[in-house]
Amino acid sequence: MTTTPYSQADQAVASPDLAAQHRHRRHRRWMPGVIAAGIVAVQALFALCLGYPLLHAAPHEVPIGIAGPPAAVSQLSARLESQHGAFDVHRFSGPAAARAAIRDRDIDGALVVSPRGPQLLVASASGADLSGLLTTEAQGLGGHHPVPVTDLVPAPRRDPQEVGALATLLPLILISLALGAALAHTERRARRRLGWCAAASLVAGLGVCWVAAGLGTFTGSYWADAGVLALLVFGLSSTSSGLVSARALRPLEGLFALTMICLGIPSSGALVSAALLAEPWRTVGPYLPPAAALDVLRGITFFGGAATAGPLAILACWSVLGVLLVAAGSAATRASERRRTS
Repeated sequence: MTTTPYSQADQAVASPDLAAQHRHRRHRRWMPGVIAAGIVAVQALFALCLGYPLLHAAPHEVPIGIAGPPAAVSQLSARLESQHGAFDVHRFSGPAAARAAIRDRDIDGALVVSPRGPQLLVASASGADLSGLLTTEAQGLGGHHPVPVTDLVPAPRRDPQEVGALATLLPLILISLALGAALAHTERRARRRLGWCAAASLVAGLGVCWVAAGLGTFTGSYWADAGVLALLVFGLSSTSSGLVSARALRPLEGLFALTMICLGIPSSGALVSAALLAEPWRTVGPYLPPAAALDVLRGITFFGGAATAGPLAILACWSVLGVLLVAAGSAATRASERRRTS
């Protein structure tokens, strides 16, 4: 049998195909390295974003109250206000008003001056680092005499440093991002996908809240705390799912995930109290779901629900955004399919 050689036309057709195959093989050969480099870069960025706020924590407009005789109040106010914006001083008519302001979360602490000397009122449930800073500042103002400290709203007895807050939020944030992306790839119908997001959020909220209560981190109303955690998971997972499902918005999914990991987690208040955060975490944090969720959880658990309306509204807005993105992605997919079939 004789083999017919390729004609010049056949070779012209085959050559581009062979070149394309070689290029494809080269791309496949380098792809694992590109993926590994990207993952390493994200890890380094995450480490930087976790470490920088811890190492650069400093007071920024920390709300502190002063009550007592006018002369003593003026003297202490002048000393605190001279620290270049570290403290936001509020004057009160007496100790009762200062105590009420702490419990309402209007201020983080108060110096009360009496004939026996100054006394510091704090709420360590707002953050152990913040109450520690105020204690150190008060001892400096007291000179050679120790200033007694009264903790009006103490942190949990089994978790005085509130390290359990990070252990509660971190897995929820990471898993919620992955949950949304997975549902976008496995369920095309928007209603069913939102239903799965809601069901997973409810189960996660109930389960994680049970663990947190058992560890002694959040010991308030179980159902209220679980609802807040469920709202956090739903907002993150639905937003992630909506970004992945819409082809035009898909590149934003990586940016969204990086924002939640590198800005959301460090600015949540679980590592450093919000008033001690460096920029940009201090400015961006309150508008992201992790910080809003922890703010509500602390308000419900320790302060009788005080100052929770704002962060609850932020959590609700993220949930609404997620629903809208899922609906928009589903509508765009249906329109694209209709164009292909027409």
